[in-house]
Amino acid sequence: MKIVVLGSFVQACCWKVERLPLPGETLVAQALSIEAGGKGLNVAIGSRRLDPDAQVDVVLGVGNDAAADDLLKLLATEGVGADHVHRLSPQSGYGSGHIAENGQNAIAVFPGPNLLLTAEHADIARQAIEQADLVYGQFETSLTVLTHAFNIAKSVQQKHQPMTVLNPSPWQAIPPELLNCVDVLVVNEVEAAELLRLSNPLSGLDLSAAALLIQTALDSFWPYFKGKWLIVTLGDQGSLAFSSSASQAIPVSAPAFNIQAIDTVGAGDAFASALCVALGQQAADMEYALTQGNACGAMVASKLGVLDVLPSRTALDVFLSR
Repeated sequence: MKIVVLGSFVQACCWKVERLPLPGETLVAQALSIEAGGKGLNVAIGSRRLDPDAQVDVVLGVGNDAAADDLLKLLATEGVGADHVHRLSPQSGYGSGHIAENGQNAIAVFPGPNLLLTAEHADIARQAIEQADLVYGQFETSLTVLTHAFNIAKSVQQKHQPMTVLNPSPWQAIPPELLNCVDVLVVNEVEAAELLRLSNPLSGLDLSAAALLIQTALDSFWPYFKGKWLIVTLGDQGSLAFSSSASQAIPVSAPAFNIQAIDTVGAGDAFASALCVALGQQAADMEYALTQGNACGAMVASKLGVLDVLPSRTALDVFLSR
């Protein structure tokens, strides 16, 4: 399997606190972790760990600093291709997160060179994109490189056209040119409410109630979406997948695993990693893909940190067997 990730890299600094601080308040943290992070980076490494035989390439913008030097060493260790990592500014991206004991988090990100990637960088990676089974993107990178890369994927004339998967996070409105190139759109409950302009929030609803609320808005969404699937993750409830095909009106659902949430940062990236690997296996069905994603998300949420706890295939199989 070949996967190309339109990635993002930030040096992530996370403080473990009893609760999230109020405006103007200073709290004493119980722990501090510093590691390579970024939604795209997490998905690239997570995908590679779940399929050690996969060829995973990442398109990244980084700085001319020690953080970027360490990143290149990490990619080599993880077996992720770094041919399309570009040094574009003096400083790499940085992120800070406060993680409360109940699993809630508050995060701020300085994207830096992640936003300096251009269409030219997508052209440099054209061969890898055209030969990929799946191309994944998210909104911590530049929309310019993301849109051009997805256009390259959809312009492949061969029978084997790459599947495109988009997670529009951090949320912003999806440009029509980009949306037209998306096969699978993955959103969380907050992003789903924005995307579909839901009249009521999804938080606190079980899978059945959430599915009903989402379906009320899909009739006005499908005319603008040429892709195949809309996937909505619902945290401790699980996940749902809605098909744009009229022959599959009933959504696919997969309940969450019962775990003690310690740190939910990165759980969505772990879900996306497993989803991409499962969808890249052409024989895998959507229920299987959602279950794999839920399991990886649960494994990450039950521990502190992200990169160190992204599961391997062996660890995932052990978790599912229990």
